[in-house]
Order: sequence, then structure tokens, then C-alpha cells
Amino acid sequence: MFRINVGKFRPIDGGPRVIQSAPEGTPDLLGVISPGRAFAIEVKTDKGKQRLAQVAWQSAWEKRGGIYVLARSVEDVYKALDITP
Repeated sequence: MFRINVGKFRPIDGGPRVIQSAPEGTPDLLGVISPGRAFAIEVKTDKGKQRLAQVAWQSAWEKRGGIYVLARSVEDVYKALDITP
């Protein structure tokens, strides 16, 4: 599993270009739970809502057989990935 920072930034040299670190909507965490089973975790607060780009990313991910977790707690992750703490 690894963490992905999603966003746009400008290089330190102050150049005019803008760099997109990952595609818009990419979840916070990506990983593999077993051979052939990839998962994505979007971390939200109790009241946090997915942006449209995140909903589209989830749909595309699940359509291809990936596990998508909208996690508001660690228990959400355990349940979605069938993990016993």
C-alpha cells in the first residue's frame, strides 16, 4: 500500500508550468490485498463528501474489479477488505 498526494503545484524554480501530481479523483491510498485484487482507499471525515472526480474514479475502479473503500474510520477499511484486527 502507498499514499498518493494529489494536487497541482509549481516547481521551486518559479517556472510557469503547473505539475499535476496524480490524476484528479485519485484516492489517498492504493494497494494490493492479494494477487489480482487491488484496493483504493479514499479517507474522509464523518461529514466529508466525495467530489465528482472521486465518484468517477470509484466507478471506473470498481468496473475493472478493484475494491474501493470510502473510509471514515479504520473499521470501514477492516470491513471492506475483510481484515480482522
